[in-house]
Amino acid sequence: MRPLDEESTCAEGRHDADRLLDRLFRSEAPRLARFIRRSISNHDEVHDLVQDTFVNFVSAAPGGKLRTPEAYLRTIARNLLWGRSKRMRLRDRAVHIPIDEVDVAVLPEQEWMMEASDFLRRYEQALAELPARTREVFRLHRQEELTYQDIADRLGLTARGVKYHMKKALLYLDHRVYADD
Repeated sequence: MRPLDEESTCAEGRHDADRLLDRLFRSEAPRLARFIRRSISNHDEVHDLVQDTFVNFVSAAPGGKLRTPEAYLRTIARNLLWGRSKRMRLRDRAVHIPIDEVDVAVLPEQEWMMEASDFLRRYEQALAELPARTREVFRLHRQEELTYQDIADRLGLTARGVKYHMKKALLYLDHRVYADD
């Protein structure tokens, strides 16, 4: 336990420091407010910055007695303004543009793949729309590489009938696949 007079000395010291800080605030806050007001356009922030200046002053004041606390306060205020200015510049650089207003660049390979995928989808859809006999003739000729005569023999058609179905398939596929281009 500390002696009673040591506790009272600490309490008096804190009380004296509080009074000095109160006097400093009353005399310097209006000056700091004018100084800050000249430096910023949003005057609503002036009192917040004055308060931040004093908070930084109390938390960062050197242990000994300052000879010119007013100058120390102005230095703190100047640093706060500099930091605020830097944050504003960084914030201004970060521009938000809605994604629907941006033309997103696509690599040529990606564009080709998207076009190929779209073409393949249209081709398969058109192929599925062909009549069954025409689709079978087309598949045998293009996928299994059978001749018209081999297809005719397999399906019981004439070579001329196979030619008719191939022409019908090619015209329909050409129309359906390339209609959107």
